[in-house]
Amino acid sequence: MLLVERFLDIENSERSVAEALGGTNDRHPYIGRRVNNRQSRSICGNHLKRTIYVSFVKDLFEDLSEYISSTMRNAALKGLDPARFVGDAKIDITAAEFLASGSWSAAVGLVSDTVFRKIENEKSTKDLVRKASARLGLQLDQTKFDVAMPYLEARHVLVHRDGKVDDRYRQEYPRIRIKDEKIVVDHMFVTDARSAVTELALDIDRKVIAANLVRLQDMSGLAAAGG
Repeated sequence: MLLVERFLDIENSERSVAEALGGTNDRHPYIGRRVNNRQSRSICGNHLKRTIYVSFVKDLFEDLSEYISSTMRNAALKGLDPARFVGDAKIDITAAEFLASGSWSAAVGLVSDTVFRKIENEKSTKDLVRKASARLGLQLDQTKFDVAMPYLEARHVLVHRDGKVDDRYRQEYPRIRIKDEKIVVDHMFVTDARSAVTELALDIDRKVIAANLVRLQDMSGLAAAGG
């Protein structure tokens, strides 16, 4: 990243990195205890890059989840087979919650969001995408699904294990680069992640539109979320 490259190239000094950047050691203790030399800046710069890349992967997962949730909600409003849509999900909505929704549209949204949260709570990214697609009656492109999964499942590894992979992840996704037992999250990784997840979202988008699962007034928002 250009920001980090410029940071690495600042002039060495006897001051701390925090002071070299115009800050104070007390306010920025992490860089306040590091002498302003190339090695210290490299450590700080690489830490910053990885933090930003990891945040991108997390946001990518959350954006896809929100897209699937809104797609299910819009499809439910258009009208789907209730038995297929709810499937085996056991949901609990009180009469008070249902009446408080205030309108049919809001009530359908309440049911749809509850179904989505139920399958989301199963903590399986594969099941989340598969079960949501099944409720919509979609046949996803298996190749696009397989290519996107290692990046979507990386989110759980990064959040809960600081990127350290287990044997299952390593064996299931052998093409993902691993160093010191952790996923290598760099510019190549996030670029590939963005491409793979976007292709999966576009596949869902095209098939939802082709199957006429959403109302015209919801179409523009759906297309924007998918693109």
